[in-house]
Amino acid sequence: MYSVKILNKISAKGIALFGENYSVGDNENDPKAILVRSAQVDTDAYSDDLLAVARAGAGVNNITVDKASAKGVCVFNTPGANANAVAELVFTGLGVALRNVHKSMAWVTSLKGKEDEEISEAVEKNKSLFVGTELSGKTIGVIGLGKIGILVANGAIGRGMNVLAYEPYPSLNNMLLLNNTVKVMENLDELIAKSDFLTVHVPFLLATWGLLNENNLANFKGSCLLNFARNGIVSKEGVSVFLEKNKGNIYLTDFPGKDDLANEQVISFPHLGASTEEAEENCAVAAVQQLKDYLKLGIVHNSVNFPTVEKSLSASTKSRIVVINKDVPNMIALISKVFGDAGVNINGFKNESNGKIGYNLVDIDTAVPENLIASLKKIEQIIRVRVIEF
Repeated sequence: MYSVKILNKISAKGIALFGENYSVGDNENDPKAILVRSAQVDTDAYSDDLLAVARAGAGVNNITVDKASAKGVCVFNTPGANANAVAELVFTGLGVALRNVHKSMAWVTSLKGKEDEEISEAVEKNKSLFVGTELSGKTIGVIGLGKIGILVANGAIGRGMNVLAYEPYPSLNNMLLLNNTVKVMENLDELIAKSDFLTVHVPFLLATWGLLNENNLANFKGSCLLNFARNGIVSKEGVSVFLEKNKGNIYLTDFPGKDDLANEQVISFPHLGASTEEAEENCAVAAVQQLKDYLKLGIVHNSVNFPTVEKSLSASTKSRIVVINKDVPNMIALISKVFGDAGVNINGFKNESNGKIGYNLVDIDTAVPENLIASLKKIEQIIRVRVIEF
């Protein structure tokens, strides 16, 4: 029986996938795994029994990933599961800003209590106050070509826009999905200078902190800046420079702060990017499946701190030993020697690394001798050893 602690409200469609071999709920005090959306997770606050944390969403800045890695706790996310929801909101937000929807709706509300004839007269007289701009023919700069960025870029092409894109670390699988009329640029500053609108879709990392800032946004001549990625990717100073340049400029953010709410040029959303029934279900289903594969088979996919590892089981396998180590030379030889010294035959061995963590799946045809696990744990660079019996 695996205990899984639930933080936040998780789609019932995902929870139902756990089945009878799992104890699932928000009252699990000593969990093997945690399933979370936006709640803060400090892995050091849990016992050494914790094996994994799955985020039903893309960003993991609410999880102490470095602490998790040090304890051999695998952290998962669900990239792409909410991509369509975010991409649709980007165009909704653009429509709100460029057609002055927010201002016009507020003005129409002010007519409440008037008679129909008065309302019609006022509407015809004042609608010119809210004249907007169309998307077609404009140039949008898409920064980041992950799952979301690809959908935004392709969606913009479908709306008759010119699309410039920037991605310093392109994925072949993603790039194959990109409309061939999108112009991919190697220089971010050049993209910024040539765009009418800018939208950012990169993960929140140390390298992306302040990616858009007062220096490069000083060259942005466009009217609309969108951040549906994460707070911190667009600096406060950069936003100020952009908005002060022209009182008609608009900043759309899904991550409002004090300064944003005080500025009429900022349109704020309450972190709605993934807030659709479909996205929540997709994220929950993906996160639950990742946890089940990891807990039952030691398989890793979509982890932010462990390498991807897939390995099928042979019919004769009785035990699988998961060995997690610091990624240093000679670890495979040291691990294999322990099995050899214990007289245990290995029927399958899979090793992968990501430059920081080495991850090994070792299959054997017998039960696991106690002295073997003790010997593995004595190796200085090994972080964690886990046994899965079949």
